[in-house]
Amino acid sequence: MSQALPYRPDIDTLRAAAVLSVIVFHIEKDWLPGGFLGVDIFFVISGFLMTAILLREMSGGGGRFSLKAFYIRRIKRILPAFFAVLAATLIGGFFLFTKDDFFLLWKSALTALGFASNLYFARGKDYFAPAQEEKPLLHIWSLSVEEQFYFVFPILLLLVARKSPRVQFGFLAALCALSLAASFMPSAFDKYYLPHLRACEMLVGSLTAVWMRYRQQRNLAVGRCCAAAGALFSACILSACLFAYSEQTAYFPGSAALIPCLAVAALIYFNHYEHPLKKFFQWKITVAAGLISYSLYLWHWPILAFMRYIGPDNLPPYSPAAAIVLTLAFSLISYHCIEKPFKKWQGSFAQSVLWIYALPMLILGAGSFFAMRLPFMAQYDRLGLTRSNTSCHNNTGKQCLWGDTEKQPELLVLGDSHADHYKTFFDAVGKKEKWSATMVSADACAYVEGYASRVFQNWAACRAVYRYAEEHLPRYPKVVLAMRWGSQMPENSRSLAYDAGFFQKFDRMLHKLSSEKQAVYLMADNLASSYNVQRAYILSSRIPGYRQTLRPDDESTLKANARIRELAAKYPNVYIIDAAAYIPADFQIGGLPVYSDTDHINPYGGTELAKRFSEKQRFLDTRHNH
Repeated sequence: MSQALPYRPDIDTLRAAAVLSVIVFHIEKDWLPGGFLGVDIFFVISGFLMTAILLREMSGGGGRFSLKAFYIRRIKRILPAFFAVLAATLIGGFFLFTKDDFFLLWKSALTALGFASNLYFARGKDYFAPAQEEKPLLHIWSLSVEEQFYFVFPILLLLVARKSPRVQFGFLAALCALSLAASFMPSAFDKYYLPHLRACEMLVGSLTAVWMRYRQQRNLAVGRCCAAAGALFSACILSACLFAYSEQTAYFPGSAALIPCLAVAALIYFNHYEHPLKKFFQWKITVAAGLISYSLYLWHWPILAFMRYIGPDNLPPYSPAAAIVLTLAFSLISYHCIEKPFKKWQGSFAQSVLWIYALPMLILGAGSFFAMRLPFMAQYDRLGLTRSNTSCHNNTGKQCLWGDTEKQPELLVLGDSHADHYKTFFDAVGKKEKWSATMVSADACAYVEGYASRVFQNWAACRAVYRYAEEHLPRYPKVVLAMRWGSQMPENSRSLAYDAGFFQKFDRMLHKLSSEKQAVYLMADNLASSYNVQRAYILSSRIPGYRQTLRPDDESTLKANARIRELAAKYPNVYIIDAAAYIPADFQIGGLPVYSDTDHINPYGGTELAKRFSEKQRFLDTRHNH
C-alpha cells in the first residue's frame, strides 16, 4: 500500500492560482496575457507530487512499490470526471454543431480517449476545423501530456530509485536538459503541444522533490525569515510572469518557461517550511478552489467554446459572468458527485481499467459514431450542405473526373480546397456543355512553380499534386487554376500558405502556360463570409430566436482577384471565370446556405452556381471570360 504525503494546503492554493489564471486568460487574453502559464504551474506541481510519492514508495518508505497500484490511483483520480466532461461535450456538440464540425469533435474525442490529444493538435489545425477557441476539447491536450509523462516516468525513475539523491538529481537534470535542448530544434509540428518539450517543466517539479528529500535526509532546514523572503520573492516573480508573458513570448515552451516553473518550484520548496507568511498561502477560499481545480479546468473550456461557437450576435453582455457561474456549478457537482466518490473505489486494476476506462470509452466512441448517422445529422448530407466527398481531394491516386465522363477530359483543374469545392459546379457545367475535367487538389496547395508553402503537415499531398501535373499536364489542351488567392496578399503574411513571391512566380508560370496551352482559365475566388454560413443556418433551426448577421468580409480576396485579372490581361489566351459573382450577398439560394463554412462552397452551392452561370455564359466560350 502507498503511504500518502502529508497534506499541503499551500499546493492547493497553487492549483487555484493555476486554474484561475487559465480561466481568466481564456475568457479575455488581455486581462492576463500570461494566464496560459497556469498549465505550466500544473505541470510543475504534478512532477513534484508524482516524484515525491514514487520515491517514497520505491525506497520502501511507503511499502512495496506497485506500478498497478500507481495506475489505479491515476485512473480513479483522472478518468471519472474526464469521461463526464467528454460525454457532456459530445452531447452538446451533437445538438449544436454542424455535421462537419461534429465529426471533427468526434475525432478529437477519440484522440482524447487514447490520451493523444496533444499529438492531434500538434499536427496543426484541421484545414476545415473551427477556430481554436471554438474547439471544446482543445484543453485536453495538457491532460494527455501529463498522462504520457505518467506512463513513462515511473519506469525511468525505477532505474535510480535506490540510488543516492545526488545520482537521482543528476539523472533527472540530464533528462530536463535534453528536453530543453530539444526545444531549440526545428519541428514540423506545433511545439506547444509536444510532450518531450513539456517534460522539462514536470522535471523541474521532480528535481524539487529530490532536492527536498535530500535536505530532509540530512536534517537541513531553512530559517523562518529566509523561507518567508524566498516564498514572497517567488510569488512576485510568478505574478510578474503572468502579466509579462504573452502568446508571442519567444522560446516558449523551452527556456522561457524555466522562469515561471522555477518560481513555482521555489514556492513549493519554501512553503514546506514554517514562516510568517505561510498563512497567506493557505487561505481557505484559495484552498477550496484548489480542491476543485481539476473539475474547474475540465469544465470551463467546453462552456466557453460552445458560447463562442454560437456567435457574438447571440450572446448577452453578461456571457462571461454566465460562463463563470456555469463552470463553478458544474465543477462543484463534478467534484462532490464524481471525483470524491470514485477516489474511494476499491476495485482491482483489471476492474478499474474495465469499468472506469474501457466501458465508458466504448460507449462514447460507438455512441458518437452512430450519432453522426442519425437522420438528425444525415439530413444535411442529403441536402448537399456539408462538405462534398473529398476522397479525391488530397489523394491523386484516384481518378477524379467530373462533367460528361463519356468525353475525353480536356480540362485539368489544379489548386487547393478552393478548387475542390467547385466539383459539383464543374460536374453540372461539364454535363451541360459536353466536356469533362480532371481535378487534382490538396489543402493549402497553390499550384505555381517554385511555391514555398509552410504547411508542412500537408506538404506530401501538395507534392503529389505537383507530381501529377508534371507527368500529365502536357496531355491536357486546357488548364484551370483555382485557389484562395487572398491568402497570398501581404496582409495575410502570417498564414502558413503565404509566399511573398507568389504573384511574381505565378506570372512567370502563366507566361509559360499561355505559350503551351490552348487556354488557361483562372477562377476568381469567392468572398468569405463574416460568419460560418452553414452554422448560422443550422443554429437558426435549433435555437429559438437565433439571428446571425452574414455579410461579405474579405478585402484581401477583392484585392487578389484584381491582381489576377491584371495578370490575365497580359496574355491573349488566359481567361477569368467568375462563377463566384453569382453568389448572393446573404450566401443563400432558395433559402439554403451555399457555403459549408465561411468560405468553402458546399455541393448544393456548386450545383446552384452552375445553373446561374449556365444561364448567362458558357465556360469554354472565351468571348465572355476576359
